[in-house]
Amino acid sequence: MKLLDKMVLRELVAPLVFGVAAFTSVFFAGTYILKITEWIMNGMPVMTALEIAVLVLPDTLKYTLPMATLLAVLLGVGRLSADSEIVSMFACGISIYRISIPIIGMGIVLSGCSIMFNEFVGPVAYHRVQQLKAVALKSEDSSNKPFTLYDDKTGSLIRVAGALDVDRGIVTDVTIITFKDDKPSAAVYAKSAEWKGLLDEKQKFVWKLHDGFSQTLGSDSAAIGFFKESQTREVKLAKTPKEISLYKEFAQTQYTDQLSFAQLSQWLKYLKKNPDRPVKDIRKLEVDRWNRIALPLSSLIFAMIAAPLGIKPQRGSSSVGLGLSVLLILLYYIAWNYGCNVATNGTLSPFAGAFAGNALGIVAAIFLMRRSAK
Repeated sequence: MKLLDKMVLRELVAPLVFGVAAFTSVFFAGTYILKITEWIMNGMPVMTALEIAVLVLPDTLKYTLPMATLLAVLLGVGRLSADSEIVSMFACGISIYRISIPIIGMGIVLSGCSIMFNEFVGPVAYHRVQQLKAVALKSEDSSNKPFTLYDDKTGSLIRVAGALDVDRGIVTDVTIITFKDDKPSAAVYAKSAEWKGLLDEKQKFVWKLHDGFSQTLGSDSAAIGFFKESQTREVKLAKTPKEISLYKEFAQTQYTDQLSFAQLSQWLKYLKKNPDRPVKDIRKLEVDRWNRIALPLSSLIFAMIAAPLGIKPQRGSSSVGLGLSVLLILLYYIAWNYGCNVATNGTLSPFAGAFAGNALGIVAAIFLMRRSAK
């Protein structure tokens, strides 16, 4: 049976390579080529643009690998069927289920590779792209921009304009505005703030401020008090350096597609503990988190669906195979998008919404497989 597996896989390699190249080229041209051209026109060196083009490929492959898998199985199995090799296998007592084993195995491998890209390659590549753009276009790196977060437990608005050292528990250039009856009551600025909970767990909500000033707000006498290094001031904030770091890392991310499953899990854990946005937005983040797994698994789903569809002799036509691929891809993404929207609105759980397209695909694959086995 190893010979059978090798023969089937050999038929899949060439259309798989073709599919990856074709779909990636189309996706890249429609998504990135105009942006990169614009950056070059704005002064970005050509070599930097080429490096960015390479770095965005992992983000592109997670969409194009499933499409290429579907096309490869339709064309590969279709060619075997057109040459009557599938009929010969059936005559030898080899079932469609046994023929599908190497196909499903390829789908599992490609899905695993896509998940690995999402988790380990994509986020790193995205941050590198942001750094290259900032240097080439002389713009500010988003990771260095000031950010503001709200501490609902103490009613404080915290703005960090400097650096953040989580290991030492130090934040620089910090402004804290406290509220009373929904009105600002005091403002405090410090060149640095030191987290006392680093050495004493009992003081995990205490921050020591160095070299700054405080001012009373909302009164006739806006008193200002200065404190130097030897005159530190302590404030209570229900935020640890790790929580502030999480907020800085994720809150300003424009596209959650660039975050891994582990990163989104961290961010959701923080948001559920410290909600700072509508529940619908948090549900959408949960759906996006499960999509880090659901979308890569579509390679396996497409392989399962395409295996029984490819045994028809007419499927040997490349044009028919390509057309059927586009139709199936369209139907899958309609089901997937509908499930995500329903889950975001709260009708389905985020897990069920993200995997709705996959679930329908598995049902369709089982139906087609049993039908072909008769």
